Amino acid sequence: MNCRKSLWLYVHKKKEQEISESTQLVFNRGASVGELARTYFPKGKNAVIEPFPSFLAAKRTQSYIQAGVETIYEATFVYNNTLVAVDILHKENGKWNLYEVKSANSVKPEHFKDIGIQYYVVKACGLEVGDAFLMHLNREYVRKGAIDVQQLFLPESVLPDVLAIQAEIPAQLAELEEMLKGEEPQIKMGEQCEKPYLCDYYNYCMRLNPQQKKENIILSNEPEVNTNQVRNFVNKVSYPICHLDFETIMPGIPLFDDSRPYQQIPFQYSLHCQETEEGEIIHSAYLAESNLSIDPRLGLIRQLIKETTEAKCIFVYNIGFERTRLNEMKRDFPLYANELDSIIERLTDLIIPFRKKFYRTESMQSLYSIKVVLPILCPELSYHSLEISDGMSASNAFLELYYANDKEHTVKVRDELLKYCHLDTLAMVKIWEVLKNV
Repeated sequence: MNCRKSLWLYVHKKKEQEISESTQLVFNRGASVGELARTYFPKGKNAVIEPFPSFLAAKRTQSYIQAGVETIYEATFVYNNTLVAVDILHKENGKWNLYEVKSANSVKPEHFKDIGIQYYVVKACGLEVGDAFLMHLNREYVRKGAIDVQQLFLPESVLPDVLAIQAEIPAQLAELEEMLKGEEPQIKMGEQCEKPYLCDYYNYCMRLNPQQKKENIILSNEPEVNTNQVRNFVNKVSYPICHLDFETIMPGIPLFDDSRPYQQIPFQYSLHCQETEEGEIIHSAYLAESNLSIDPRLGLIRQLIKETTEAKCIFVYNIGFERTRLNEMKRDFPLYANELDSIIERLTDLIIPFRKKFYRTESMQSLYSIKVVLPILCPELSYHSLEISDGMSASNAFLELYYANDKEHTVKVRDELLKYCHLDTLAMVKIWEVLKNV
């Protein structure tokens, strides 16, 4: 429904499908959340028959219904050449309720079409449907010991929204089926290619639409500097100083006590410290063990407190991220609240001169991230040579280590994580040196 061309390509040119790493991560996360959600209604029957989805799964679903099964996972139905699979179909008070499980932590408008088509097909197959629920993660849930599935998930009725779109579904299905008989639809690329998700055929359409690509306009790297403002910023800094950067994981299902769904959990930091303006720059780092029985935050907090005790200024780049993580750790580990408060009070945001345009170049345009600023100010430093070169990749890589059995692979990934986080704070050191020399 987001773009009918994507359906045509899925049917006629499936080999052109490319699932991005971030999309695959969403799929994997959704699968694990979906499996856990089944325990909300235990003792159900699974209708899946590989390869899935299939018409055989629809037959199995009917056999379960006839046998009196009251909870069916991946309940599959076919009506008017349209197949749907309901994550959880549960019978209550003589009627069937649909439960669509999402790894999100709230209901989103794009979910209504998903549940709406399921409701339409299931009703058309003769079942009496009582309600339709979007089962999502409870953002307020705090893990204490074993996962409490009844508290982790929130089933939220979306029946009014589902009923509101029922009248338009038959015509939409007919239009889509007719479209599939014809030639490839000619649809201009636009917002639908990336929202709410990146389309699996994005690269295919880009190859067919080279005019969509931005022209490679060369912009000047010549600095435009408000000298007084930059010097005011620099002169407010007192030594010793440190440059700090966190890396985090954000699991949907909380892995550790005192953590919430999708809470950002720091597992790594890099720190470059300097006692005096002319003193030696010393690097240190923390990288947690990939062991699910050890909360990565505790070791990180203890070492960070120890290594930043003497610092009068702790530089971060875009202060909101590190400050929020420190406040969350203060909340979750009140034993260290005073020390973490002290760190928060000493934070200074190195992005300020660039965000306020005290120091800018035409090539920066209106972008201030460290990935933009660094190659302009310090072209000798680059993330391109790193196997892990952004925060999302770092997060994914560390999460995978929790389930990795290959020791050689683990050593390699940990080394790459250290290199990436090291460059983040080394970049801050170099940027600070440029500002000092203004």
